[in-house]
Amino acid sequence: NMKVLLAASECSPLVKVGGVADVVGSLPIALTQYGIDVRIVIPFYKDLADKMLSRQANIKIDKIDEIQVKYGQKNLKVELYSTFLPGTEIIVYLIKNDDLITNGGIYFSPETMASPEAELERFALFSKVIGQYFGTPNKIFYPDVIHCNDWHTGMVPQVLQSISRFRDVPEQPRTIFTIHNLAYQGFSKLEVASKLELDIKNDRTLKWDAEDDNLDFVLQGVVGSDYITTVSKKYSEEIQTPEFGEGLHEILNAREARLEGILNGISYEVFNPMTDREIDFQYSTGDLKAGKQKNKEALLKSLGLEISNRPLLGIISRLAHQKGLDLVAESLDEIMEMGYSVVILGTGDPQLEMIFKEYNSKTQFNKRYKALITFSEKTARQIYAASDMFLVPSRYEPCGLTQMIAMKYGSVPVVRGTGGLYDTVEENVTGYVYTGFSKVDMLKALKRAFSDFTSNKAKWERIVINGVNRDYSWKESAKKYITLYKKATALKQSY
Repeated sequence: NMKVLLAASECSPLVKVGGVADVVGSLPIALTQYGIDVRIVIPFYKDLADKMLSRQANIKIDKIDEIQVKYGQKNLKVELYSTFLPGTEIIVYLIKNDDLITNGGIYFSPETMASPEAELERFALFSKVIGQYFGTPNKIFYPDVIHCNDWHTGMVPQVLQSISRFRDVPEQPRTIFTIHNLAYQGFSKLEVASKLELDIKNDRTLKWDAEDDNLDFVLQGVVGSDYITTVSKKYSEEIQTPEFGEGLHEILNAREARLEGILNGISYEVFNPMTDREIDFQYSTGDLKAGKQKNKEALLKSLGLEISNRPLLGIISRLAHQKGLDLVAESLDEIMEMGYSVVILGTGDPQLEMIFKEYNSKTQFNKRYKALITFSEKTARQIYAASDMFLVPSRYEPCGLTQMIAMKYGSVPVVRGTGGLYDTVEENVTGYVYTGFSKVDMLKALKRAFSDFTSNKAKWERIVINGVNRDYSWKESAKKYITLYKKATALKQSY
């Protein structure tokens, strides 16, 4: 049985800030079905620890070990706890250390630790613990592969290599490093390397990275791991170009033979209009049209909008630069004049929030436009179920899950052809795709969708059904990861 340890900063439903949590919470379930012994390791954040150790969370948790870890000049006390991924038999290890890991909030949250530097130290120590504990024979779990995710665990491969430099470790775990979003890199001061006992002078890549007086955790993951993956095939090509490479395109290019794009999946246990408890009316492929119509009327009514046969365009997004919502803000008049009803859900950039909110009070649109500046999972599902079209105008999109969810609910995606959007939506087959990042290109695609919806019913219905029938579950992607794990374990110990 192959043993895999998935290392990350978050895991849904235990702790979720971004999309990484969904991957870490669902990929293992698919891997387990293929007989992989997969376990997860995340930091034991303070609010998680407070909840779980006071037994409020009603989740079984055990303390399984306590070790000392040298970090800088100090020996720090680290405790290991284990629990299960809720609803499964999959073990989750929680790393507790009161100096760095378990004080302060969850990263990126307002109550996070005092400075990003402390945040980097937190994940440097987290990486050191993973390498030192699980990277050497131990009584708990000695994996064949450690699968690292994003900058938070980018230092793990270097820690492993530094351990094997000082002592002979039989069959040390191989490493996979997955880039979920290259824009977040984690730059730290150089002293972090010495605190981790890494030897900058004698390590070529560390030395090269250190020339600008900082360490880049993602760069370390890219050069240190056996294989690199990213979350769609197209994004794996894009990040090798200056436009998307965030300064690392040359390195990624140099490692192209070890770089693979594997699409994230979605969970159809969660996203399924036949069983979704959050939507007003459940429906199946057999009664798709009627089911969507009922949901559409219910949503429009609850938002105080007019019920008409206009197409309803849904947008669910962080209101952020990456997501291209500034283009939508500039185009609202044209979109409304084309004849759409529009519902927007999301929070983010205060400037964009303001613009979208202002349109709520424009009298000429007040019966067919609504922006909800909030985030609610329930409303999100209602929009998937009610909308005819679903717009994703991203500048770049490593994978993107909303377009896959929309398809399952019979809402036709209109997307910019970048990253995972390019890989999952096909022009005139499952949706509408435009390539240039401009207002004109986006409006043209919305126009094509509008015209098929209103005057080419047969084609429209075919596109809807094609989307509903696409399978973006974790099944296929899990198989690809397993193939990669096997490739990695087949590599001879080269150092």
